[in-house]
Amino acid sequence: MTRLVMSGSTYRSALRLGWVVIALSAQPSHGASLFGDHTCTSWQSLGYTEKRTWTNAFLAPLSLTLKGLQKSKEDKYNDDPKAYEVAIIGIDAFCMNHPEMNAGDGAGRYLKKLIEMPVNTLQKQ
Repeated sequence: MTRLVMSGSTYRSALRLGWVVIALSAQPSHGASLFGDHTCTSWQSLGYTEKRTWTNAFLAPLSLTLKGLQKSKEDKYNDDPKAYEVAIIGIDAFCMNHPEMNAGDGAGRYLKKLIEMPVNTLQKQ
């Protein structure tokens, strides 16, 4: 039997490559995100408190990230303590019109509109 001899750095590189291959080829069992994967159908059955918690957990870090990427002084979601109210209305409407999609899709659409709109536009709706 022939024995394969590798140097320490070659061994580590091969090991890293193996982990990368495993990670890239692994199929997730569910498409869940860090905050849960609510389909629009399951979103409709959530209580208001659950919707508020999920909405803030999902949108607050995304909004903060966009603020940093845009180098803006304003964070339209996090600076408004009641932003979740309008967001939930937007996600509800999205899910009513797109029951085959996910609540995260509706939340993303809401945040995109919020970031692109002038400050007072959403308050008038």
